[in-house]
Amino acid sequence: MSELLSFILAQEDFRKARLPSLYADFTPLQTVNPDGYTANTTAWKTALAKASYAGLIPSASSSSTSPDRLILPITASLLPSLHTREYGTPTGVGCAVNEGIAAGDLIPLKAFLAREESIYYKRWVDPWKVIGWGLRQIGVGGNGPASEKLANGELVVVKNVEEVSRQVVRAIARSSRDVDRVMTLEMLEHELGGILEEDTRLSERDVKVLVKHLTRDLGEARVEGKTIKFKAPDATLTPITQSDITTAQLKHLILTQNLKVDALSAKIATLQTKAKTAAAANNKISALSALRSKKMTETYLQTVTNNLSSLESVLLKIEEASDNVALLETLEQGSEVLDKLNKETGGIERVEKVMDELQERMEETDEISRVVGEPGALKMDEVEGDVQEELERMLMEEEGKKRKILEEERKLKEEEEAKALAERLAGLNVADTPVAEGVEGQAKREITELKEADKKRDAEEPLPA
Repeated sequence: MSELLSFILAQEDFRKARLPSLYADFTPLQTVNPDGYTANTTAWKTALAKASYAGLIPSASSSSTSPDRLILPITASLLPSLHTREYGTPTGVGCAVNEGIAAGDLIPLKAFLAREESIYYKRWVDPWKVIGWGLRQIGVGGNGPASEKLANGELVVVKNVEEVSRQVVRAIARSSRDVDRVMTLEMLEHELGGILEEDTRLSERDVKVLVKHLTRDLGEARVEGKTIKFKAPDATLTPITQSDITTAQLKHLILTQNLKVDALSAKIATLQTKAKTAAAANNKISALSALRSKKMTETYLQTVTNNLSSLESVLLKIEEASDNVALLETLEQGSEVLDKLNKETGGIERVEKVMDELQERMEETDEISRVVGEPGALKMDEVEGDVQEELERMLMEEEGKKRKILEEERKLKEEEEAKALAERLAGLNVADTPVAEGVEGQAKREITELKEADKKRDAEEPLPA
């Protein structure tokens, strides 16, 4: 089983229960069971698009060093590679591909690159549809079943192109510097290696398709010669200037110098290992040769590193100058806005006049409020006096109630004390003698003294409020 077939059969739409229908000729379903027909064509279109993006379909171009991922090659080897022992060769793939072309999901490569208007632009009147309608009126043509014939060719998979474009635009949008949005096409191809998923390398033709989609269909970039410029987020795309071209070339040169540094460093490490191996084998000639080459390579590496440092310094100065220009433009715009706003205020004289008028109006409002509020204030004074009188009357009533309660409590206490004293005297059981009379007299005096003490205490202690 080929890698392509294994990938196709692993898709969710290609469950074993559906394989007989997917591998059969489902052209008649277009009229008998339109939903089943649509489900089968959609399953094949989706599976082929994913297989193409995975790089599992060999490119039709013999000069391509890597498989196309945005282009679906239709060759004579495609159907045999999908053959299974149980279900044979799928005969409905042609219908699926032709339906994809009709729906605009698949576009012939040459037509895609040659087209001037966006693929999303739809004419109000399609001349081919008008001609087809006229032919149907005279009994020629019609809306018959889609052809199952699979013609060889190269088709741009719009879904794959859109997915890669989204990733590129998202990555570029994260760059805050203008210099990061200008590069050569070769640099873009190199940068794609860090933007896309691991092991997803676009072919040269894929990059052409991608650039066409970014510039023509999305309006996210502009190309001039070998320079591509992306627009900043939430901004309009500006033309490519000579400064942009120079910056892109400088960045490309820095990239090549960095790659050269990596290559020279790897070569030095290899020569070092070679020299050690030769020395261990007592091969002085090979060891000396490797060391000489290593020394010359190190000298060249130093030169390249110095050049790289100079190039990066120039790029940094260009970026600094670009920031200064942007800052100056912003300050100039701010100055114009302030000037316009100051003119709208009418100058300091108008401001002073408005403030004086405002002060007069505020004072007038305060005076009106005072006059309007006078009758209400007098009425409130009368109400306040009545309220105070009623409050004092209520307080006096409460105070009288409290005094009455305290007086009753005091009398009750005296009676209890007198009763207790009488009980004590009765318990003495002493005859009526002068001594007893003396004791009784003494008790009466004590009772009188207690009463006087209570009265004195009541007079000294203030009643609770």
